[in-house]
Amino acid sequence: MLVRQTKNTFIRLKGEHGYVMNQMTRWDRSYNETGSDYLATLSRIPQNIEEIVRKKLLPLYQDVEFEEIYEDYKEFITNLEKNLFVVTGETSDELDSKDPEFSYALGNMKTQTDDYTQHTEEFVSETTQDLNLESSQREPHLMSIQFELTSRCNERCIHCYIPNGKKNAGKDMPIEKVKSLIDEFAEMGGLHVTLSGGEAFLHPKLIETMNYCREKDMQISILSNLIALKEDQVKAIHDANVSIVQVSLYSMIPEHHDMITTVKGSFAKTKAAIEKLVAANVPVQISCPVMKANKSDYKDVLKYAQSLNIKAQTDYIMMAQADFDTQNLANRIDLEETEALLRDLIEFDIDYREVTLKQSPKSEEIKFDIERYKKQPLCGAGINDIYITDNGDVYPCAGWQAFVIGNVYNNSLKDIWENSEKIKQIRGITQGDFPQCIECEARDYCSMCLVRNFNESGGDMFKLPKHFCDVAFLNKRLVEEYQVKGLL
Repeated sequence: MLVRQTKNTFIRLKGEHGYVMNQMTRWDRSYNETGSDYLATLSRIPQNIEEIVRKKLLPLYQDVEFEEIYEDYKEFITNLEKNLFVVTGETSDELDSKDPEFSYALGNMKTQTDDYTQHTEEFVSETTQDLNLESSQREPHLMSIQFELTSRCNERCIHCYIPNGKKNAGKDMPIEKVKSLIDEFAEMGGLHVTLSGGEAFLHPKLIETMNYCREKDMQISILSNLIALKEDQVKAIHDANVSIVQVSLYSMIPEHHDMITTVKGSFAKTKAAIEKLVAANVPVQISCPVMKANKSDYKDVLKYAQSLNIKAQTDYIMMAQADFDTQNLANRIDLEETEALLRDLIEFDIDYREVTLKQSPKSEEIKFDIERYKKQPLCGAGINDIYITDNGDVYPCAGWQAFVIGNVYNNSLKDIWENSEKIKQIRGITQGDFPQCIECEARDYCSMCLVRNFNESGGDMFKLPKHFCDVAFLNKRLVEEYQVKGLL
């Protein structure tokens, strides 16, 4: 019997820990000890299960009989196959025929929902998201990088956190430097590369970069407005088995969309590009940030996404610019407008409602182990992911561009990751640094973010802008109201 990991499965190992994820289902698992040893035997090349046990596992477990390991390993493989991490069969052709390809005709598994539970028949007390974050907090492991391949952009969106001055003076990162950074990232055990800008498709070597990431067995995402997408690039994106292309679409009313981008005709180009990618079976996800200019348009964008069998999501808490300029926040919807949007989300956005239903209140975690909760990081910024801009500056995350933790032209990526004093500062920040939030009645409904604090408060990441707190209490009130009505 042969076994190999599926095309959409990625495996990473670090020390005694193993991690496997499927980019099509978004299911993942973490292993240690024996499970990690078993995971380490798998590859994209078909292998005979009996030979794996004899040549790779018996030398590790010399005091265990072959039959015992063989049966245990077969059970491990069977469980992985049920969840599309591996395929088994008698021939390579059979493996290929059983390996699922992404197709909208079969249902869009990639973009239906976000699910961080460990899909296994065994009981697990943790989600992989929490487990990996806490593990990385103890021993930071760089798993994701976002590349600003170019700071040039062909839109000037009125809400954007990147100052227009940076776009106006934009430039591209040379492909040689991009590839060398991807090499470094691969050597560090990295997994996920997001290609962005500026506008990613303005970089003349975007497709070459994407293909190089595929050669290095990376999970690839692209963030784009798509108006510069060329016809011949569509097939290349499909063939590279990109995990997702995320595109901003602000309204189904062309004038509203174009007013936000400040580029006439951008709606038509973006919509046409989305439909070309969908027709080519490239996984697409729509991002629809809601602001005053399109506050009533999200439902129609959601309906459009559903008609294409793709997912749309919104962000209604706008971020101030990275240079602390808050003029763009004049476009942010107020509390009354936010309430109207949230009611629409709860009533019409199935994904949003399902995620709301699945979430366990943070208060339950606090009551269970408040001391553990106080020690947890707020997010993965600087703990398992970073952002690299075209000039080589490294930030904890995309919006945190006034907090440079290093530059890849001055130091190696590994050196910055391991030795930057600023990144160590970020890693030291925990939930316990916000005691007022732990005690807050709306804590379960909050999405507090250090970089949003930082940009809106002139560089003070510990200052909580009142708007974020008001939205948390609004969320609490609405969820409780809909629970009483039996809708949540």
